[in-house]
Amino acid sequence: MADHQVIINSQVYKLIPLGFCACGCGGKTTIAKRGEKRKKMTPGRPMRYLSGHNQRGENNYRWKNGAGYKHIKHPTMPIVVREHRLLAEKALGKPLPIDAVIHHVNGSKRGGSLVICQNTGYHRYLHQRERALKICGHATWLRCPYCKKYDDPTNMYVRNGHGRHKSCHTKYETLRCHKRKNQITG
Repeated sequence: MADHQVIINSQVYKLIPLGFCACGCGGKTTIAKRGEKRKKMTPGRPMRYLSGHNQRGENNYRWKNGAGYKHIKHPTMPIVVREHRLLAEKALGKPLPIDAVIHHVNGSKRGGSLVICQNTGYHRYLHQRERALKICGHATWLRCPYCKKYDDPTNMYVRNGHGRHKSCHTKYETLRCHKRKNQITG
């Protein structure tokens, strides 16, 4: 691999030629058999990363030190994992389920209590309750999408875990109908 360099924001980075892993490990990548926009793969061209290397590496100019997470080597596999996932596996006594998401109770990515959520939906639910508790003092209250105020669910129309005030919804629909009418006749 050639040692070409580029300077971005007064920091020196190595340029990685096409066909080598973009994380900077020096591994040669394979040719993509099919295209996938999300992974920026084009059929017949070399892949950007080796399997499991995506954007992890100090040579990648977008590397943000793991977004605040501490990475450590997995004791039984030849990979690097986030420390909180390893701690959760140790507490659970077995590998985490595929859909599992780790919730940090204190909001800090390093240290603190962890909750193993069965899926992303439950993790979002925990964050929604935390926001409600912080803003209005009631974890069970819901936020109206129209007036942006939290209220007791008994005062709202609730469907699929989302609540709205009937009066707010009526005002919104009335305005929407008037706008549509004006566009058609206008």
